Amino acid sequence: MAKRISVINFKGGVGKSALALHLGCYLADRRKKPSRVLLVDVDHQSTLSIIVMKKPKTWDSAVDANLTCNRIFTSFTTQGAQLPGIEIIDEKPLAPQYPTLDILPAQLELDDTEIELAATTIGNALASEWQKRTLLAKWLATSGVDDKYDFVVFDCPPATKIVSQNAIAASHAYVMPVIPDSISARGVTHFKNLVTNRIDTRMKGFAAAVRQSDIPSTFVPDTQLAGIVISMAQTHGPADSGYINEHTNIDRATGVAESLGNGWPVYWQGQNVNVTNRALPQMFDKVCEELVVSRLGW
Repeated sequence: MAKRISVINFKGGVGKSALALHLGCYLADRRKKPSRVLLVDVDHQSTLSIIVMKKPKTWDSAVDANLTCNRIFTSFTTQGAQLPGIEIIDEKPLAPQYPTLDILPAQLELDDTEIELAATTIGNALASEWQKRTLLAKWLATSGVDDKYDFVVFDCPPATKIVSQNAIAASHAYVMPVIPDSISARGVTHFKNLVTNRIDTRMKGFAAAVRQSDIPSTFVPDTQLAGIVISMAQTHGPADSGYINEHTNIDRATGVAESLGNGWPVYWQGQNVNVTNRALPQMFDKVCEELVVSRLGW
């Protein structure tokens, strides 16, 4: 069984995709034992997919061929559509550097599918609400993906709607990237309570009311908060908070932004002084180790 984690926050621009990519690469290659890792992009903005699938027209080709996570959700909204198999996974997009890392891409139309999910009811209303929130969990179980990989990392959209709830329902843990501003800080406690008291509680209520055979083996009733990662920040004594966030310090952002623009994590930008001089690989290693080893014991 794969260990599964969601990178999520209902605020955009906080570094979710960057953290998801580095967490996946850390798990796949940076530890003593390489692991089989699947990145799952469920954000309609498709940032992670576009970064990772950097070969010419690779992401566009996947979208054109309908080989994205959108098919998992349209299996519920489209009459006669079937849940896909592993054919929607793009294998080894970062090979040869990361031969054990695969990605399930997203597409822009996923935003439209989210609206259709909310509007669609099939049969019993309660069972329908359960089914539309466990599509990812069901796909992981029935496709064999859960047995094929050691880790699954979900990159979620900046919202807690049905697609995000699918990721939470299938995740053992979640991590929240935030930036050091008042809006992000206020949202942390609210989001944690939302997952625990609303999403998980509601899903457990649904699970108690549906048939046991309709509960995927990959459903997780209590999703653990792995940690809160403050991103886009550096110390700065004169600042009132003691920090500068990356939105007001473009120089600090350069190394990460350049790496992602090239389609790689900072681990493979050894010739870039904006990466090496700031010890960015060591920084991401420290963050990922803290989350995976210290917090989760994985």
